[in-house]
Formats: sequence, structure tokens, C-alpha cells
Amino acid sequence: MKDLAGKLGKLVFPDVEQKKSRRIMLQVIAGMLIALLSIAGMKIYSYQEVKQQQRFQQIKGAEMIQPEIPEQETGEPIKENPQETVSGNGITGVTETDTVTVSLPYDWDSLVDTNADIKGWLYLPDTPVDFPVVGTLNNEYYLNHDFWKQEKSTGCPFMDKDTDQWDFNKTIYAHNMSRTSDAMFSPLLNYKNECYFMAHRQLYYTECYGNTAEYQIMAVVKYNAKDTESWDFRTRNHADIESYNLWMEQLQERALYYAEPDNAPDQILTLSTCDRSEYGRDGRLVIVAGKCRIS
Repeated sequence: MKDLAGKLGKLVFPDVEQKKSRRIMLQVIAGMLIALLSIAGMKIYSYQEVKQQQRFQQIKGAEMIQPEIPEQETGEPIKENPQETVSGNGITGVTETDTVTVSLPYDWDSLVDTNADIKGWLYLPDTPVDFPVVGTLNNEYYLNHDFWKQEKSTGCPFMDKDTDQWDFNKTIYAHNMSRTSDAMFSPLLNYKNECYFMAHRQLYYTECYGNTAEYQIMAVVKYNAKDTESWDFRTRNHADIESYNLWMEQLQERALYYAEPDNAPDQILTLSTCDRSEYGRDGRLVIVAGKCRIS
């Protein structure tokens, strides 16, 4: 009887199983198409990243070389722009010694012609971070525009609005495109690994038409963007030495990793990118580096 009922069911509803099979087949095909499109999209995106990096290298004007400290005939490093006290960086009572600076052959005329918003060039050795840094009167435009001012989701590294050349703290923002990406500030996520942090503490920043200054990375901070009242990583200047010391102490307390700098920095560079691993949409990963000085 059961066999007879099964045969009758197939005779009465012959199209039900066919429709079910077609639906399963369509789902499989749709899944394969989505996978193929995702792979194609990733390849196109990677290609665009490579092309953009190539364009950066072309407009830079010279192949990046490992900066070296220039020496006098005596073998001693050359001290540039010596000053007895801080002038214009907003830290009253902190004595400024000579900073380590070198000259790298960027073609600033071409860079300025390409984009007059350029502020300088950021370079982290052994990473893809080798970009021009721009700046405008707002912090929105370069979130979705590249260096050539074309709309692009990767944007372009940009300095916090209204930053002055002599500010104690200069903050640079750029997107984190994902852990698997090398675009913009995505490689900064590697600094959440302590071994990586300790092995990659050097970066270079060149002011537009200026010398290249060496910086020493001293702190990695997981930051909640809603926590600016208790401590603000973007604090630009300090009224006195007490304020300076307090800010540095809070930096050390909040740091995921911290390494004492060789010298108390009289100027710092802060790199900030999104990191949702702890604070969701308000999460930031902050890298703080102090300008190196000739001791």
C-alpha cells in the first residue's frame, strides 16, 4: 500500500519535485555566481590598490630611499635648526633640542600642482604606508576623495583640520579598509601585535618643501571616540609642563603597548584609523610617535 501511495503521489504531483529540484539548482547557481563576483571584485579592488600605489610612486618624484642621518667630516650628525627653547609648539617650559632631520628628494612642485592641499608625505618602513598627506578646512572631504580629488571609497590620508605647522601634536587620519587589505591605514592593525610593535617603531614624515623628520613610535592605543572628555589623543598643544606631563602619563596608562621613547618628545605625530574590534563604530586604533632628537 505504501509503495502504491508513493507511486500515486508522483503521478498526481509530478511537477512538485521538479520545481523543488529547479529551486535547489537555482540556489546553487546563485551561490556560485555570488562567489565568483566576490572574487572578481576583490581582484579588481586589489588591482586598483596597486595602481594607486604606483601613481603615488610616480608623483613622488623619486624612489624612496632609507633615510640616513647626514654627518659632518668629524663623523658627528649635523644639527639643523638649533633652538634653545620651544618656539610655537605650545609647550611652555620644555626645552627643544635638535631633531633628527634629513632631506628626501620629493618633487614638491609636481605634488603641489597635482593637489594644492598637500601637507607632507608619510612613510613607514617595511609597510605599504608611503602616502602624501593632505589637509582642508573640514574632516569630511578626503574620507571619500583620493589625492587626485576623484571620488573613491579609500579616500586619502589627511591631517586634522586647522592643524598648524608648529602644533605639538599633528593627527593624521586614514581609512582601515580591512585586515586583509594594504590600502591606506589598514596595515596599522598589525600594531595590535606586541612583537610587531616592538620591531616597527620607526616612521618618517616630511613637511611640504621641508626636511624629513624621523619619529619613534611609543604607544598603541585602542580608543573610544566618545571618550574625548577624559583624554583626547588629538590634543594639539599644552599650556605648561604640568599639562604636558599629565597628557603623557594618561597616554601611557591607556596604551595597549607602550615603550619609553629615547627622548621626551617636544613634538608628536598621531595616526588614527577605525578599529571596531572593541568599541564598535566608535572604535579607533591610535599610533603615537615622538620626533627623534640628536642627543
